Amino acid sequence: MKIGDIKVSLLDMARCNSCSVRESSLCSGMTDNEFDRVHNYIDDVIFPAGSVLFRQGDEGHHVFTIRSGLVKLNRLRQNGELRIMRILRPSDIGGLEVVVANKYEYDAIALEPVVACRIPVKLIKELDVQSPMLHQKLLERWHLTVSEADEWMAELTSGSARARLAKLLLKMRTAAKPEMSTLFSREDIGSMLCMTMETASRTIKAFEREGKIKPEDSGGRYYRVDVHALEQEILKDD
Repeated sequence: MKIGDIKVSLLDMARCNSCSVRESSLCSGMTDNEFDRVHNYIDDVIFPAGSVLFRQGDEGHHVFTIRSGLVKLNRLRQNGELRIMRILRPSDIGGLEVVVANKYEYDAIALEPVVACRIPVKLIKELDVQSPMLHQKLLERWHLTVSEADEWMAELTSGSARARLAKLLLKMRTAAKPEMSTLFSREDIGSMLCMTMETASRTIKAFEREGKIKPEDSGGRYYRVDVHALEQEILKDD
C-alpha cells in the first residue's frame, strides 16, 4: 500500500468482511447489497506517524474510519492557541463534520502509524438517502462525537494536574488490555490537559516513583497502570 493522501488499492472484499472495526463502523448493519455497492469506493490508506489526514479549514471530500493507530484532532482557537480536542482510536471516525459542512473543523495528525478507510462524502450522502440504517448510524456517530468532545473538555481540563493525568491514563486504555495505557509527547499531553510541558513531565515522573504507572518501553509511550491507584487519585481531587 502507498502512503498518505495518495489513492491506494481498492479494498478487497474478504478483507473488509474480516475487518476488526467493521462492526463498530458506518458499515455495520449494512445489507450485503449495500455493502457490495460501497466497498469498491473506499480507499485503504496508510499514514506514517506525524503525517496529516486533513487540515482545519480545508474543503472536505472524505471521512476517515481509523482501523489502527491513534490520531490527534487539533483546533486553532481565535486567540492563536493550538489545542488538542480529542484522540481518535480504532473504529472512530474523523471528519464527520464535512457530511453537513464544507470544511474540516480540525487538523487530524497521526500520532503513530495509522491505517484508515477513506470514504467519499458523496457516497455517504447518496447512501444516507437510500439506506435508513446508514442514516441512523450517522446520527449515532454524530451524537457520540459531540459527547466525547464534551467529555474531553469537561473531564480532562479541570482539577489538579495529577487528577487530569490520571483521567487521561485511564481513558487511553483499551478493552483488550485494560492494564495498559498509551501516552504521547509531553507537549501533546500538556496541550490536551491544559498544563505546561514541564508540569506534564513532572507529574508522570511522580506517578512512576509512586508505582502508579510503569513504563513498558524506552520511548515513554506505553505504561502499565495501577487502575485502583489512579482512580483514588481522581477521588482525592473531588
